[in-house]
Amino acid sequence: MNEHKKRYQHVILNINRRILFVSVFFLMGFKINVGFSQDWKPVEGQLMTTWGSSVTPENVLQEYPRPQMVRKNWINLNGLWDFSISNNGSKDSMTLSRKILVPFCVESALSGIKETVRPSQQMNYRKYISIPDTWIGKKILLHFDAVDEYTKLWIDGNFVGDHKGGYDAFQFDIAPFLRSGKQHEIKLIVTDSTDTGNQPAGKQVLPERLNKVKYTATSGIWQTVWMEPVANSYIKNIKVTPQFNQSTCTVEVDLENHIKGTQIKIQAFDNGKEVASVIADPTNKIQLEIKNAKPWSPDSPFLYDLKLTLVKDGNKLDEVTSYFGMRNVSMARDQSGFMRIFLNNKQIYQLGALDQGYWPDGILTPPSDQAISTEIAYLKSVGANMERIHMKVQPERWYYHCDKQGILVWQDMVSLSKNVLRSQYGNGTNWEAYCEKIINQLSNHPSIIQWVIFNESWAQFDTERITEWFKKKDTSRLVTNASGWNDYPVGDIRDIHDYTFIPAIPYVTNSYPRAIVLGEAGGFDMPVANHTWNPSLKMPETVDWLNDMRRVVINNTNLFAEKYNEWMSSVSLLRNHGMNAVVYTQLSDVENEVNGWMTYDRKVSKVSAKQFADIHKQFYAPLPQGETLVALSANPQTVGLIKKGGSISFTKEFTMEKVPEKLGLILVNKGISEIYINGEKIMGISNFIKKDAEVKVSEVILPEAALKMLKAGLNTVMLKFIPGSIYNAEDIVDIGLKQYEK
Repeated sequence: MNEHKKRYQHVILNINRRILFVSVFFLMGFKINVGFSQDWKPVEGQLMTTWGSSVTPENVLQEYPRPQMVRKNWINLNGLWDFSISNNGSKDSMTLSRKILVPFCVESALSGIKETVRPSQQMNYRKYISIPDTWIGKKILLHFDAVDEYTKLWIDGNFVGDHKGGYDAFQFDIAPFLRSGKQHEIKLIVTDSTDTGNQPAGKQVLPERLNKVKYTATSGIWQTVWMEPVANSYIKNIKVTPQFNQSTCTVEVDLENHIKGTQIKIQAFDNGKEVASVIADPTNKIQLEIKNAKPWSPDSPFLYDLKLTLVKDGNKLDEVTSYFGMRNVSMARDQSGFMRIFLNNKQIYQLGALDQGYWPDGILTPPSDQAISTEIAYLKSVGANMERIHMKVQPERWYYHCDKQGILVWQDMVSLSKNVLRSQYGNGTNWEAYCEKIINQLSNHPSIIQWVIFNESWAQFDTERITEWFKKKDTSRLVTNASGWNDYPVGDIRDIHDYTFIPAIPYVTNSYPRAIVLGEAGGFDMPVANHTWNPSLKMPETVDWLNDMRRVVINNTNLFAEKYNEWMSSVSLLRNHGMNAVVYTQLSDVENEVNGWMTYDRKVSKVSAKQFADIHKQFYAPLPQGETLVALSANPQTVGLIKKGGSISFTKEFTMEKVPEKLGLILVNKGISEIYINGEKIMGISNFIKKDAEVKVSEVILPEAALKMLKAGLNTVMLKFIPGSIYNAEDIVDIGLKQYEK
């Protein structure tokens, strides 16, 4: 037998032995690591996105996580980690017999765990890493882009440090803790009190408190973990502020271990062509002149590339790349005197969705970068130009895709629990420090044009003082003191929440100092079979358009499109009365909420993207200027105080030569009212009477049934106030009619 044949038989024999060995172990019920995903798989029986179904330990979120400050040399630590859950302070915390897929939270299906973590428990993570030889002698930054909520870190058994906060990025220099061996142990212990503690938790709650507007908690690592080497003196952070009107851009550099005599070279590029370059002292504010600056906007989201090189005596110490958009946000009055929002000195109407930032398979963590990009592209395809991020901080790459594709962002601060008292959170100062971290972390994204401090009345305190602090902290963006409910006369924006079919905004004079927006509205429920978080969810259709019921349930796509178009018509007409923007609730279904533009798994758009886009066009169209048939009164009637159980009506008479084809009814009222034409009820109007108890204005195109009640000659229109509506003596009521072209 020749030598080649002997070798061949020997190889075959060894392969057969290994197959037999593995087969026996499987038959005996043992699991062994053969190098394929180490026994990880998503928890079954969970609603999944298309992207979540494609996640593996090898491909999980591999993109560079910090597009605003990129270094070429880095290592991604996402993937499988050793894991266990134990009681707080337990001594067996290093018995980590399970695997978890980082960066997905413990409660998610994609983590492979999907279990509830109690405040009395701790999460134990472990991973072994090797440092490239070229990194030796440098600082090594270990980055955690978000861990919820209190983190302690050890390297090779040595305590490195801790961090408190579930939404902000943090890092440690681990170089001093590395031993001479090639393999090093990272150990993390994380605790999370969720909504029982005093930290910002947003909409996270433990299972016993889940409801229609509170969702599954996120515990542990939930954003990318990574590391990079840097020199002893390096660029720790940068702040880039465009001045569009001056065609300049200011860059501030934060250095770690600044060395005297160090200089920073900053270059700006337009598609690879250098358009500005400065060499300066890095401790000063540095200004770049951007001649013939290209503006950044939703219609044209142009981004300049940026390179920063730190040098000393001709030697390069550090280099990062970034980008920026030239844009400014401002406010000014229009010809009617209403305060309007301007982008790059042009008035802009904003239409978008409320985004909770939840995913069925990853909870707060998007399943992939493609999922993020596709979701932003969907926003563009339906004709939206804005998004409100609701009580969550997104991964940095989410904002990068908004910058790149052109979506304006209203960024909420993550609220404390409703039950947290100011005294429980360091007299408020700890929460303010958290807000400052978030502002600093996100400040370079041109897409973010507005900070929303409080949502409704959730743990709201010291509103005037904190709003003033926000305005001073960031002069380049608008500030909303509170979205909905408890408004104070401070900040730039007056934000209303209205979930009725005919929404209303405050009735104000043209000297009102703030811009008015509908920060939450719509919210039509439409469950789609086989695409709901709860497979057994059934919602009987409850539609009562005559009485203007809130949050209606629609089970028919055609009816949804029809009624959504009617609702958008009323919303669009509010621009005539000072409104600047509308936020539809919401982008996608979320757990037991089914009022999204699309389903929770992002597989079905309730109405086609093109239909949505066609409906939304009316919102951006020039303001309709119809012919007035019944004018609002120059001196509207005041209403005497209505006693409990009493009622009052307000009537106007008008004549017309013929019945118009399209007639807008303008209402100035408060509380719950009914509208009659020639004695016949045509609709009900329900303004909030508990939280937003103020006189409001709304406008609606009369339905065909109402037009049939009109006649040539004398007509009456009456506003009847339902018992229980609360009016004060100085409140006003009024009715107007405007004829529009069909």
